[in-house]
Amino acid sequence: MTTLAVVGLLLAYIKYAPLYPRHAYLSGWVLFAAMLFLTFFNLRKRVPFLRLGSASFWLQLHLYVGIFSGALFFVHIGGSWPAGIFHQLLALIYVVVFVTGVLGLWISRAFPRMLTVAGYETPFERIPYARRNLREEAEALVLAGVDGQTSPVIAEFYSRKLGMFFTRPYNRWAHLRQSRAPQAAHVSQFDEVQRYARRGEGEMLDKLRDLVARKHMLDYQYSLQSALRLWLFAHIPLSYSLLIFSVLHIILVHAFSGSVS
Repeated sequence: MTTLAVVGLLLAYIKYAPLYPRHAYLSGWVLFAAMLFLTFFNLRKRVPFLRLGSASFWLQLHLYVGIFSGALFFVHIGGSWPAGIFHQLLALIYVVVFVTGVLGLWISRAFPRMLTVAGYETPFERIPYARRNLREEAEALVLAGVDGQTSPVIAEFYSRKLGMFFTRPYNRWAHLRQSRAPQAAHVSQFDEVQRYARRGEGEMLDKLRDLVARKHMLDYQYSLQSALRLWLFAHIPLSYSLLIFSVLHIILVHAFSGSVS
C-alpha cells in the first residue's frame, strides 16, 4: 500500500507539476502534517492517555508515513537540492532524520533478535557491575595461582593480553558486524600459552578462558544495547529540530512571497 502511494504521488508530480507552478505549497503543508504525525508517535509513548491502539499498530503506521514523507520531500524540493544555506540545512536535517529512521527500523528489529539468540541478556544498567565482577574474579584467579603460588607464565599472560580487556568494553564495531575475530584471537593466544603450561596451570587457563568468553558476551550485549540507545538519542532530538526548522521555513515562505520551496 505504501509503495503504491509513493508511486502514485511521483506519477502525479510528473504529470501535474508543470500545470501547477505553486504545487510546493500543497506538498509542503502535507509534508509538515506528516512530520507532526511522526513526532506525535514519540509523544504518544510519553503520555499514557494518548495510547490509542497497540504499540505495533502505531509503529507500523509510523513506518508507512515516514516512507511516504520521503516521497513528499522529493516532490516538495522539485527533485533538486535547494539553494540557500537555511534551506540546505533544513533539507540536510530531513535527510539525516529519514536515514536514521530507516537505520533505526533495522536496528530495532534485528538487534533484539540477535540478543535473544545469543542467550541470557544482561540489563544495560547492570553491565558495568557484571564487567567489574568478571575482572575481580579473573584477578583473584591469577593471584591465587597453583597450590598457593602465582604462576609466572599465566601472570605475565594476563598482564600483557587480558588485563586491559577486563577493564572496559572492547571490540564494539566487531560485535556490531557479528565478527568473531576478537574471540578467535584470544583462543589462539590461549592455545599458545597452553603449550608452555605446567601441570595444574591448565585448569587455571580453562577457568580464565571461560571468564574471557563471558566478557566477550558481555561486550557483545553492550555493543548492541548501546547502539539501540544511541540511535534514539540521535533520531528523536533531530526530529524535534526538523520540526522547529520547518516552522521557521513556513514563516519565511509566507513572509517572502517569492520563496516557494
